[in-house]
Amino acid sequence: MVSVEGAGTLEERPAHGGEVAERRAAERIETVGRLDVPAREAVDELLRAAKAADGVSPVGEHKYLKLHSGVNSVRALLAWDGDRLVGYGQILRSGSEATAEIVVHPEARRRGLGSRLIARARELASADADELNIWAYGALAPGAAIAARCGLTTARTLLQLERPLDTLPPMPDLAGYTIRQFDAAADAAAWLELHNRVFADHPENGTWSPADLEARLHQPWFSAEDFLVAEAGGRMVGFNWLKQVPAAPPDLPEGEIYIIGVDDSQRGRGLGRALAVLGLHHLRRRGMRVCTLYVEDDNAPALRLYRALGFVVRHAHRCYRLPLAVSHAAVTAEGATRDGVADGGAATPGANPALASCP
Repeated sequence: MVSVEGAGTLEERPAHGGEVAERRAAERIETVGRLDVPAREAVDELLRAAKAADGVSPVGEHKYLKLHSGVNSVRALLAWDGDRLVGYGQILRSGSEATAEIVVHPEARRRGLGSRLIARARELASADADELNIWAYGALAPGAAIAARCGLTTARTLLQLERPLDTLPPMPDLAGYTIRQFDAAADAAAWLELHNRVFADHPENGTWSPADLEARLHQPWFSAEDFLVAEAGGRMVGFNWLKQVPAAPPDLPEGEIYIIGVDDSQRGRGLGRALAVLGLHHLRRRGMRVCTLYVEDDNAPALRLYRALGFVVRHAHRCYRLPLAVSHAAVTAEGATRDGVADGGAATPGANPALASCP
């Protein structure tokens, strides 16, 4: 599915100056259900530019990987200035909720493009959702200020934790367990069933399909050697899927505890901690100097464990709830009054473009 929003529908807000008006008229927003190879290359280039400017990745991989193959619940927004991609959004619809991430190229900010992208995301979400959740990665002060001014509530906070790998706890005692690497041919079904049970209440991780797993197994960073599985009595009861972060600085190679989980039958036996420590030693042997991971800020047991292991917060990512009952006109009108805020921009680093237009 492809639809294009032409120049005539983009002029929803008064321009601040003739040059900006001309730029807005040149931009078109395209909605697609799948990213082909040229589109993925353009998106990747935009994401690299945004991360270099803002210091944090602007979107998550869950929706992005679904867009590689095309899934009915996910749409991408591609904002073009001629043949150059200057804005990108990805929207996942699930029941009564929709979740979006939006980014504008640093050189295309402060001319209202973020406001138009979020307006389009709202339009798509409104078809079958009651609210739109918008991620602001990095949770930097300008974005938080905009959210507070607009009265948006925080739906979720995702923490990225880190710790150096120079000094580690002793290797754990895993007596009674067999630790081996993941075998895609033999383990995929059992691992997927365990994973979805462990994360049954998680908004993204609890409903993985075979295609979701397959997409990750084909990523350039994947290595079966870094995917550790724990068995007891011949049954898979835990795992620690590790990752060597491809975009890390070459002088500071970084590993990640990508996904870690333990079957309910093993709770209270220390298997989670043992797998985490085993993963730290594994990453250090692989030449990594720092380890990161992601955890929800309301996951108290996991946070206690990670803090006890020496992890500290690197970034906090916030998801803001935007009710869809507010009119589209109110959003675009409000966005028009925020010169220097819409689309982030050099004057307000960290002002997430998705928060620039608010009710």
